[in-house]
Amino acid sequence: MIKIMIVDDMPIFLEYLRGCIDWNSYGFEICCEAHDGKEALEKLDEYYPDVVLTDITMPYINGLELAERITRDYPDISVILITGNNEFEYARKAVKIGVCDYIVKPFEKEELILSLLKLHDNIDKAVENENTTTEKEIDEQLSDELKALIYAGLKDKENVEAWEKKIFPNRHEYGGYLLALVKFDAIAFSMNTADSREQLINWEKLIAKLLADKLDIDGQFRLYHDFENNIVVLMNFESEEALDEYKGYEFKDIIQIVKNQLGIGSSIVLTKAVDIVAIKPAYEKGLNFLAGKGFGQLWDIRKNEDIEILASIDAIILLNKYLESLQADAVEDAINTLWKQLADKQKGDNNVTLSDMNLLSSAISILMTNIINSGFSIENIYGEGFSPEKFMEGAKTAEELRQNVIYLYRKRIDFEKGKNDSRTRSVAIGAKEYIEQNYSNNYLSISDISENLSVNQTYLRKMFKSEMNMTLSEYITSYRMQEAKKLITTTSDKLSEIAEKVGYSDVSYFSNVFKKFYGISPRSMNKE
Repeated sequence: MIKIMIVDDMPIFLEYLRGCIDWNSYGFEICCEAHDGKEALEKLDEYYPDVVLTDITMPYINGLELAERITRDYPDISVILITGNNEFEYARKAVKIGVCDYIVKPFEKEELILSLLKLHDNIDKAVENENTTTEKEIDEQLSDELKALIYAGLKDKENVEAWEKKIFPNRHEYGGYLLALVKFDAIAFSMNTADSREQLINWEKLIAKLLADKLDIDGQFRLYHDFENNIVVLMNFESEEALDEYKGYEFKDIIQIVKNQLGIGSSIVLTKAVDIVAIKPAYEKGLNFLAGKGFGQLWDIRKNEDIEILASIDAIILLNKYLESLQADAVEDAINTLWKQLADKQKGDNNVTLSDMNLLSSAISILMTNIINSGFSIENIYGEGFSPEKFMEGAKTAEELRQNVIYLYRKRIDFEKGKNDSRTRSVAIGAKEYIEQNYSNNYLSISDISENLSVNQTYLRKMFKSEMNMTLSEYITSYRMQEAKKLITTTSDKLSEIAEKVGYSDVSYFSNVFKKFYGISPRSMNKE
């Protein structure tokens, strides 16, 4: 859990901060509160939070003074200021002294959550936390069935009632559905780096949770991800009138908040399905509509009947199926089928459209998402500095483009086939051994372990916690503290020397961590 101290001299605002967010579900816990900067400083050593969330205007020691002392004496503790409009200039000055971020009142709770999550490493810690689910989210089996509904569709109308009860057990008698498709600007966010693409997938998971917590409709909904990790929201309303009156303001808010806080562009399209059989065409309609559109807008196309349905989406479905089952030849056949469909269209009166090119982009997006969700590192498969966008741009002809897509898929499949089974245990043990061999390196990072084991950081964190029942960061600290205790109790080394031997270049920081871990300072620990 990421520990947060909240500081404000107004009890009513402290109460609001405590209750406005389900902190635990995002991987946070409020470890303590303070009513002014003086009290906050007194509690720092006792509770040692990861983040201090503080107001500016307070008695004794104000938020700016508090922030300055924390950034000077506790460099590993992050500070976020909560400020009023009239204090805006003070907040800007505070950033120069090391404050990580500031939130201006009044603010949406989603702004605060994203501000906390975007602090260094917090997004990864939150994703690895097993409590980042809510009752509004769905289990893996139902998610797979919902994916089948938008990709394969429901052809047997006799099973309509059974399917509807499976998805919405308490479904309202009115049978209409509204489908929302949320697409993010992956290329702009990734800045052509593989690691950023993994970060975007993590952000998409947390943004989906924000959206699930924010949605308030006259009915019920299911939220999940498609093969490209786009967010899909299927909504069932209490009445046709409620559906028709729904404006999607929550989606508009999410677009703006995510852009302001994270710099991630997104677009959302709303489409209508009269019944469960129409959900697949509604999804295809939305996907096709967003092809070539810019980011930053909510599109409502419920009444637009003139949008082309993607004829090639079946090839994309097969592509994902064969990729997951590691069938390289079948993958190549699916790519060739997709290529033929585009070539046949090009020979006719119609030119290849932006929608067609979007399908090719989808094929690459599906591949990258599959790699990350499988736990592999994109750069370990394709090489350091690899960018799928730059790689595809290198193709000078349509044939080279086709061969490049096939190459990327085959290389990913060959990479996994060359790996051993039972990866979870071996990854966790490998990480543990690497930490024990390199704990004295004060630059040791989770990215170092990830690179050494050829897995991505998200997978590494999850597998380690699953096997070891603690996070990687907790194990690194625990092992260092155990080694430090041995040195303190069995040698006459100076504290600064011990700190350096166990991976800490700053002796005061080491002392704070030690006290937090053992409850007493290293100087107070008796030698055996």
